[in-house]
Amino acid sequence: MARALLLLLAAAAVSYPAPNRTGILENGLTVIAVADSSAPVVTICIAVRTGATCQTPETCGLAHFYEHMFFKGNSRLPDQTAFTRRLRELGIINNGMTSDEMVRYYITLPSERLAEGLQFMYDAIATPSFDEEEIERERQVVLDEYYRNTTSPYWDYWQTRERVLFPDAPWRASAIGLPEVISSADRATMRRFQDTYYVPDNCALIVAGDVDPASVLSLSASTFSEWEGGGASDYADLPVLIRIDRDTTVAMDSPAGTTDISIVYAGPPLHLDPSSTYAADVWGCYLGEMSGRFYRDLVTNGPFTSIQGSYYTQRYSPIISFGGSFPAGSADEALAALENEIDQLCDISYYDPDGLRRAAATLRRHRLFSEETAYDVAVESMAFWWIEWGSLDYYQTYLDSLAAVTLEDVDRFLGDYLRDRPRVIFVMQPSGGLE
Repeated sequence: MARALLLLLAAAAVSYPAPNRTGILENGLTVIAVADSSAPVVTICIAVRTGATCQTPETCGLAHFYEHMFFKGNSRLPDQTAFTRRLRELGIINNGMTSDEMVRYYITLPSERLAEGLQFMYDAIATPSFDEEEIERERQVVLDEYYRNTTSPYWDYWQTRERVLFPDAPWRASAIGLPEVISSADRATMRRFQDTYYVPDNCALIVAGDVDPASVLSLSASTFSEWEGGGASDYADLPVLIRIDRDTTVAMDSPAGTTDISIVYAGPPLHLDPSSTYAADVWGCYLGEMSGRFYRDLVTNGPFTSIQGSYYTQRYSPIISFGGSFPAGSADEALAALENEIDQLCDISYYDPDGLRRAAATLRRHRLFSEETAYDVAVESMAFWWIEWGSLDYYQTYLDSLAAVTLEDVDRFLGDYLRDRPRVIFVMQPSGGLE
């Protein structure tokens, strides 16, 4: 273990739950262990720095297809029958998920089977067999998922958003991918993707639950140290994807009963402007209060039936959006009301310090509530922030940074990202857009 475990750090207890131990193996794998004795279970998550944002036109959809192949045969469990049998033996609940900027896999099982669970995950990520028959079966599953998405009334809207908001590389925003890429992928394609992204220095192993953190680090070192590093991931060097150069309006037809207006701005990229992301989060929560001015002006006393204003934290596709639904035939009235409201909320007098403090306190409660289980901590929280930031530093100081947000911070955020900035307006309504 002394050879494999290069770095062992006790994390500062600045928020709850904080990782009890963080280690980096010699092969580059980050290991994070979190103790939670509330239930005799453990969640083991592997977070991978890949996803749609790493794609090219030739690999668009491959991150998602690869995720479907993760829980298949490997060097220890040679086929799907053996794999499924082992799932039952260990009492495992498992899943994987692909999004714009990350891929995550997890298993939850009794904590007394920790060592076996770690071995299970090692075999899956380090020694996949990519059986051609399994690839063909899963190809049909992925294609079916793609074509189901095309039946959504929002399908054309999603496709249009990708082309307009991400004009340089819309494929970097398409996790579902392209059917021609999915149809042509084979074992060699999977191996190339594995060699590029599925390497230990591009991944984190997060273990949360009824475990001893020191034992987790020891077992992880002995189980994962043979996984060879040295991939060619370009994740950290990718350019910001969202680009809005000028005001643009896009009108789209939609099925009867479906209406939507969205006004989108480019927001602060997490890794380039972290200080603005705290103000953006507090600002978004402030707007989200149903008793607040934003909701009253646009829904209670306005033309919308629903409304939202929000910022979504990401490295490459950070988006500030406003929008909601409205009665059919009232698109012009709704858009005029929303544009007027945005003009007003760009003035700092729209906000009050007490309201911002309440918003920060609400976000704190949401954070604590969202981390009630080991699964929430490992998969939904730490995996997300480790990938987006590159370490857990942002995660560990997040609540303190929210509490420190001032009116001046919000004003600076508004000036940098909203006031007089270019935006895209999307309007969906049946039989035409704006009059």
